[in-house]
Amino acid sequence: MEAPLADRVRALVLAVVAHEADAATTDELADAAEGLASRMEAAAAEPPRGDPGSRLHPVTGVANAFAAPLVDEPLVEEMVSGGTVAASGTFTVTHEGPPGCVHGGAIAAGFEHVAERAETLAGLEPGPRTVTIRYRRPTLLGIPLRFEADPPVPGTGDDASGAVVVSARLVQDGEVTCEARAERPPEAATRRGRPEDGSG
Repeated sequence: MEAPLADRVRALVLAVVAHEADAATTDELADAAEGLASRMEAAAAEPPRGDPGSRLHPVTGVANAFAAPLVDEPLVEEMVSGGTVAASGTFTVTHEGPPGCVHGGAIAAGFEHVAERAETLAGLEPGPRTVTIRYRRPTLLGIPLRFEADPPVPGTGDDASGAVVVSARLVQDGEVTCEARAERPPEAATRRGRPEDGSG
């Protein structure tokens, strides 16, 4: 699915969620949607999996009609040497939780994404993590927001030896609405290209 088609499907989903129509119009539109879906299934090949370009990523995939409305901000030189990574966007009613607010699941997905991006930039292999989120105030629909994640650092505490922690926050209209801590246990905090792995 290419980006323009995904954009239009997103617009259709938003229209379905945000508007109501009479029964006859709903039936007519449902028939039209079924026809379009059948055409797509007949004409399209199954996309390749494991796309390194992340076109189908569930959070930022431009060709994924059900991805969150987030865009990764470009990495600048200071980020590569150890700065903040970020993704920004604006959520609509398709991701509504409490009335007028972004659903916590959508927020958690955003934090998972920027934490993973920060870990990858620091040379960590993909692996499991525990993400703890503190909700400080409501995150509102229709207002631009920004997920930010700091570089991974060693964990602290009696049982954190060898753990790696990413601190992150969600900023909207100049205020931090949520904070997150993403922790990788020691056994999941391996780095790419370690000499003992024989990879250089």
